[in-house]
Amino acid sequence: MIKINIDILMEKKNISRYKLQQLTNWNYKRINALYFSKVKYLTLEEIETLCKILECNFNELIIMKEE
Repeated sequence: MIKINIDILMEKKNISRYKLQQLTNWNYKRINALYFSKVKYLTLEEIETLCKILECNFNELIIMKEE
């Protein structure tokens, strides 16, 4: 199972979902879907934006978990 590790990365940077929404200009529904790992896809542009804001790399943002 693929998991978006955004919740932990946001906590480390002290960034709320509201703040992330302001920084990205994405709608809050999209932010929640990312936060709870409920998205079905991510664009490369979204991945790049998240990595820049959270100061992380791809391997830190997206992880593979055993079910």
